[in-house]
Amino acid sequence: MEFPFGSAVVSLHAHATEDEQKLLEIIRSFVPPSVEVHRSCMQGHHGNPIVVFESRIDQKNELKEFWRTLLSRMDEATISELRKLVRERMDESCFLYLRFDKQAALDGKLVLTETGDSVHLKLKVIAFPAKREIAAAKVMDFLKVE
Repeated sequence: MEFPFGSAVVSLHAHATEDEQKLLEIIRSFVPPSVEVHRSCMQGHHGNPIVVFESRIDQKNELKEFWRTLLSRMDEATISELRKLVRERMDESCFLYLRFDKQAALDGKLVLTETGDSVHLKLKVIAFPAKREIAAAKVMDFLKVE
């Protein structure tokens, strides 16, 4: 089965009450060592400082390493849940959006979540023609093989 991903963006937000170093460790645990983590500052709705950590992965070998890392940290129940969520988490531009619980990630596990306070993944799926249904089918087929 052909590797379906063309790029990935991993990001998370650190609020003033959170330990930035621990959150930096979380995002570093997701991406290959050769991938840079960028730090930027934003302001929340109430003027509170928010630090954003973000990494972008475009190289195919790094994407494959990233995907292997993700799979190694997910248990079978999470992988099964991911298979079920692919269609609803795929947009019309063939991006797959996933969120993983920050606390579980700190413990080395990946647990899908619906909350915004999470590790955000945005995966570009390569599909020809670039249609949501085709992209979702490619990812689901790929997950069956993995």
